[in-house]
Amino acid sequence: MKIILLILLSLSSISFAAEPQIRHFESGTYQTHLLELYTSEGCSSCPPAEAWLRNKSASEFKDLPLIPLAFHVTYWDYIGWKDVFAEKLYDRRQRKMVLQEGGRTVYTPQFFVNSETTRGMNAAINRLSRKEKALSAVKIKASLSASSAAVKVRLSLNRLKSTVDDVVRVSVVAYENGITSSIKAGENEGRVGLHQYVVRALQTSLVSLKDVKNREFEFNTENKNWSGLVVFVESGNKVIEAVDMPL
Repeated sequence: MKIILLILLSLSSISFAAEPQIRHFESGTYQTHLLELYTSEGCSSCPPAEAWLRNKSASEFKDLPLIPLAFHVTYWDYIGWKDVFAEKLYDRRQRKMVLQEGGRTVYTPQFFVNSETTRGMNAAINRLSRKEKALSAVKIKASLSASSAAVKVRLSLNRLKSTVDDVVRVSVVAYENGITSSIKAGENEGRVGLHQYVVRALQTSLVSLKDVKNREFEFNTENKNWSGLVVFVESGNKVIEAVDMPL
């Protein structure tokens, strides 16, 4: 009888341990800014920009909530080195933001602050440092459950300013830190790429703020070493809020 009881207790503890832990995140009173870097392992101008992003000092953005992301693009693959972190989906996002501002040319490295392009690292710093604290336009509440096979995010949104569109674009990004890559060809041949905040997956959905139902996103995480997820909301083609969810 004691043996049976021990077996049942053991199975119960295993079942309990297998239950995914649910964690909750939400945006703050003031807007969190999204800094996007578009980069490529095939671009010789990109390593300094990535080094700046990797080593950015908290003092540079004192009292300014900021989430950085590095999107690797594919359009330099043809010059000799295929960037394994690049996706055409990221190419399209960059091109869309450039066109929104009336531009025609995409390039790397290129920074965007809340979907607005800046020319170089110093311009990004200057734009961020000039920004005053702005009250959040939308409230993001997120519940995250993670297992060895998948991570699920359930979101609810609450409009805080009347200027926010009735339908907004919600994106959930998975990112990875601490990546090293030996580059064997192309403009950066012989370099070791050191990457931080690398976007590894992106899901996007249009969401009506009149719809009170929660919106769910799910990612397969099997054999992946992701560091976290970022949720960001766009209204009027601009990022208006973001939340970081470390894994």
